[in-house]
Amino acid sequence: MARRPDGLVAPEPLDEARTKRVYPPLQWWPLRVMNPWHKFGFLIAYVLGAQLVGRALDLVLPAPASAVVFQIVWTVVLIAMARSFRGFGEPVAAPRAWWRLTARPLAGWLLGALNVIASINALFAPLSIVRSTEDLSSLLLGLAFLNSSIRLHAQRRRPQA
Repeated sequence: MARRPDGLVAPEPLDEARTKRVYPPLQWWPLRVMNPWHKFGFLIAYVLGAQLVGRALDLVLPAPASAVVFQIVWTVVLIAMARSFRGFGEPVAAPRAWWRLTARPLAGWLLGALNVIASINALFAPLSIVRSTEDLSSLLLGLAFLNSSIRLHAQRRRPQA
């Protein structure tokens, strides 16, 4: 190993040139989203759609019922999106296992921790049906993401034949 004048060891050159990741095109039925920019666009549409659906429900239903219905719809759509997003190199055609929400464990650990921490808010907030629904939804989402990561981590340590 050659030492540079500053005393550091020069890094070894890469043997092969970096290649750009090529993602399959967006698939509408069944929905499969692979490209990170498409995922970002879906998340923006999800947030904007949630605002529109929330306001529409407020016009039609009383406030507590609107909040409960909105939270159920929000959670179902979020899980559907998580199951539709695919990581690089993940099979596109085959459906995911019923428990799998992320391509890699780290994403599930982060999303699970954020949702569980958000649900802890129930301990400090006054009791109401709206808050209880939000906190229960957040707790269930967090546990689902954590379950996904635990199983992915175990699967990587002991691959199935």
